[in-house]
Amino acid sequence: MIEVRLEDKRVVAEVRGKPVGTFWFSVQNWRYHPRIFWVGFKDLLDADLIVATELYKAAVEAMKPQRPLLLYTGVEEDDPLRSVLLQLGFREFRRVYSPTLDVRAFDLSSLTKTTHTFEKLGYRIVILAELEHTNDTKKKLHALFNEVYADTSTVVPATPERFSLGAWWTDVIEDEDIIPEAFFIALRGDEMVGFGNLMHSYLVLEETELSTATFGTKRSHRHHHREIMMALKAREIAYAKAHGYATIRAEIDAENPWILQVCAELPFVQGKDYVSMLRVMNWKVTSNKIVTPGQI
Repeated sequence: MIEVRLEDKRVVAEVRGKPVGTFWFSVQNWRYHPRIFWVGFKDLLDADLIVATELYKAAVEAMKPQRPLLLYTGVEEDDPLRSVLLQLGFREFRRVYSPTLDVRAFDLSSLTKTTHTFEKLGYRIVILAELEHTNDTKKKLHALFNEVYADTSTVVPATPERFSLGAWWTDVIEDEDIIPEAFFIALRGDEMVGFGNLMHSYLVLEETELSTATFGTKRSHRHHHREIMMALKAREIAYAKAHGYATIRAEIDAENPWILQVCAELPFVQGKDYVSMLRVMNWKVTSNKIVTPGQI
């Protein structure tokens, strides 16, 4: 007989006192919405559908007070859990590439010409850790992040809660996985025009790896997107080299040509693909767009 118990933000299943699987759920800081949950199975033996079903039912019951609208997760393309999730009513939403860059083998001098062009165009790079975190600085970075994120494929639409300056700075910029010394901001004069950063992430498989987080350029400067992104990537790679990391892992939407081009040029080597999956509780999903009830 399967026994299921709730522990904080996860549900644990046991058979005769032996753990046979866990289903965790949380509201993500990076993609904050109070009623959209990032979920997943852990240690589910043999991708057992019966255990998975019991865990899922218990987790949904635990989330009921928040009236969840949507659950989303990601699995490797060949993960047996993909089939389990489909049988539980999840649907495939988009494909995410997870390529890696060999930091130790990468020759930084190959980016010297692009970096010089970047500087001749009047751009420069500053490090988040070295900036004075005044309210004005926070507002500028917040506005840039929002603009870049608005053009990034995501299952979570903009909400007032997610874009609150104070909550955003605490939950995103001061997140324990963020590395302030590896958070680079491109400027032209005093205008913030782009950013890129490295972080610790659920995608990272080894202690010698770092992951790229959200990165991009301001719309009004995207005619120089390549120069800005390559200069930022040069700083990221230099940081990883200096601190003894072997690889950088990226998480790239398969439908993002800008970033795919940058990663292909560096070059990142394609690894296993991830499949984003959704379980819609109350919303309609078309392709990679969310349609809220108010828009139907």
